[in-house]
Amino acid sequence: MKLTKIGQMLYLATLALLSTQAAGQAIGGAAAARPVQGDPGVFSSTVLDEALFRTGRNYAAPGATRSLHRHADLSYHIFILATGTLRLEIEGQAPRLIGAGEIVSIPAGANHTFTNIGGDTATFIEIFGKPVD
Repeated sequence: MKLTKIGQMLYLATLALLSTQAAGQAIGGAAAARPVQGDPGVFSSTVLDEALFRTGRNYAAPGATRSLHRHADLSYHIFILATGTLRLEIEGQAPRLIGAGEIVSIPAGANHTFTNIGGDTATFIEIFGKPVD
């Protein structure tokens, strides 16, 4: 499969997810997500694990913070907020607020963290590009 086809699939999947009537609530299988160790209120699940990319659906309860971390083994990292409001901090960039529907490209290997500053559970999708040999 060509990378352009993958991009098209991800775009369509994102549009489908963001077109739901789910503002302000966890969507898409929150019960199956596992807690992120050391980060109370943050939950993660793998949706797809393909040869070229991995997709996760994640949740952050109101007030929850994800510890500063990085994904050293990635070729790219796309962060899509479906519901809620987060303060996102990415190494080398000023902290920023992002709202539902926003898409952020996080540089490969960059340290990053976020806090749910809203009153509802935040749902977000992460797309991780695997190294290509």
